[in-house]
Amino acid sequence: MRSCRRLQASLLSILIAGLAANRMRSSDSAPPIGAIQKAAAVSSGLPFEVGEKFSYLVSWKVFDAGIATMTLADKSIFQGQEAYKVLVTVQSAGIVSTLFRVDDLFESFFQSRELCSRQFTKNIQEGPRHRRTILQFDLKPLQVRMEDRDLNRPELPPKRTSSPIPGCVQDVLSALYVVRTKNLKLGDSLHFMINDGGRTYNVEVEVQAQEEVRTPLGVFQTFRLEPKVFDGLFKTKGRLFVWLTNDAARMPVQLKAKVNIGTITVALTQVNQGNLRPAGIPAKPSFE
Repeated sequence: MRSCRRLQASLLSILIAGLAANRMRSSDSAPPIGAIQKAAAVSSGLPFEVGEKFSYLVSWKVFDAGIATMTLADKSIFQGQEAYKVLVTVQSAGIVSTLFRVDDLFESFFQSRELCSRQFTKNIQEGPRHRRTILQFDLKPLQVRMEDRDLNRPELPPKRTSSPIPGCVQDVLSALYVVRTKNLKLGDSLHFMINDGGRTYNVEVEVQAQEEVRTPLGVFQTFRLEPKVFDGLFKTKGRLFVWLTNDAARMPVQLKAKVNIGTITVALTQVNQGNLRPAGIPAKPSFE
């Protein structure tokens, strides 16, 4: 039962990231290393811009399991380069909160031009577990440094490891934004180098179908993608599907993980597009 609860919590906390599951090691770290200062907002021509925010309902089987948000919070100078900052929050609700409370925060910095990940932080509060992980991607010595801290034991020193990377890599959050920059076509197979703090994996993403998806916000025409992350990058068994709108915005409107405890669904409930307004957002929810 305990392992089942932990799997539920971990899936809730990463599903909204789009390309993640239950393998990433937890840790802690200091605030982002390197100076951060505001940079002038410049239109990038990308399908996203600062201020974009998605809200989701997370459900497990027939139960409402949690709420999640994904926000493109800032574009700033991070460690000497212009970078986007993405924040994801996940909170359990309903029966999952009764079994295993989740209150997680994820943060990704990735370059605004090359879209390479520079730093990924994971603050985990799941039941009695409270940890923080930071991954720092350095493109000069080509390595990722990981620091892991148990916040329940602040007197203990953090665990630190490092491993090589082949060059520009993605974390599990930045990878979703990179997918959104692609001109998707049915039958395409995309490949991304993704690192979770250890070995770097070449993850395949299949563009499998064009489907109409019904969400609490409305009905969307989408591409269905399957990132091949299970039993590779992530050692658990299962399948993950992501639905992106079939328009210039390529908004993530739904995600599903099919795992041994059942299907977990993440469905779009609200959108704030910041400075952008693509055609994919219904003016009013449509359920016809």
